[in-house]
Amino acid sequence: MNIVWHGNYPRFLELGRVAVMERIGYSYEEMVESGFAWPIIDLRMRYIRPMRLNQPVKITAGIVEWESILRITYLVQNEATGERVMRASSSQVALRINTQEMLWVTPPVLRARLEPFLSPAG
Repeated sequence: MNIVWHGNYPRFLELGRVAVMERIGYSYEEMVESGFAWPIIDLRMRYIRPMRLNQPVKITAGIVEWESILRITYLVQNEATGERVMRASSSQVALRINTQEMLWVTPPVLRARLEPFLSPAG
């Protein structure tokens, strides 16, 4: 068959999500240190064409919403041809680790990490 099983695609999205969060200076370790976890509450994927086993891909991820939920969009492309393999989005909410309370407003720590990227020079 030589095709990646569809259940593995979220792993590729995780790579993109980790990279974009590290880029803004808010890695998983920093999330825990700030007292928050960010569980995924919604994951949507659109398969465009099959991904082949051992096929190099390019994963592009970007934060598109952060006021009440953290929404990240993804594009996975064949690295050699640029053809789209899939597109997706994930939504996460802040969860206070110590109380397990879900917050429907983005905590100041994430806003502070995003601020340099929201300014015209960012």
